[in-house]
Amino acid sequence: MPDDAFGQMVLDFHRDALAEQPAYRRDDDTLTEAHLSGYFEQPSAWHPIERRLLSEVTGSILDAGCGVGRHTLALQKRGHSVLAVDRSPGAVAVARKRGVTHLVVGDLRQPPADGCDTVVALGKQLGLGSSLTDLRRTLTELATVTQSGGCLVADMDTLDRVGPETGAAHAVQPGVAYRTFRVEYDSLTGPWTDLLLVTPSGFRTAVGETPWTVDALVGTETDGSAYGVRLSLPGQ
Repeated sequence: MPDDAFGQMVLDFHRDALAEQPAYRRDDDTLTEAHLSGYFEQPSAWHPIERRLLSEVTGSILDAGCGVGRHTLALQKRGHSVLAVDRSPGAVAVARKRGVTHLVVGDLRQPPADGCDTVVALGKQLGLGSSLTDLRRTLTELATVTQSGGCLVADMDTLDRVGPETGAAHAVQPGVAYRTFRVEYDSLTGPWTDLLLVTPSGFRTAVGETPWTVDALVGTETDGSAYGVRLSLPGQ
């Protein structure tokens, strides 16, 4: 089984005891340094897309792919009931140390919640996978644990603008690609992870084959590769 390299590196970073500089390895064998401070950012340092999307959430929340809890902690402070889930036991341990109260180790594609009002899938969590089929499957699974009339907020990456990551991506079809990477730290190697890159128009098309409806695409006019999405689950 792959190691929890991500979990160990954030645990060591949190206690100021990194054994070495962690790295991300792409499947073309390129290594880049892992800059860990971003996982612990306070709301004032968040990307504007994150701040806007989180300002709109309501009710009980599933934080799908919570990492070390940076979004969960902010939502708890606002009085929301939040269930945080992440596949990394080490990241969950750090989130607990930082004050996240309700945590589960698990896969966001097999969500442990039941009847939440809002799903938060920031940090590109919704894009885990290598195809639009993977994206639709994730969205359909998350719909099963969301109340009718509920919403989902997430951020995605696009191929509209060329950069070092998009240049190394594997093309699937026009406007759709994925990149593959893993975390390496202190002799540990994490699982290979695919992350989908899809244009906003391609994302909108994919959502049309799920129970969700696109309410808004956010940040598509910026120069960066990221954009935000707000989806709703029609009431019955």
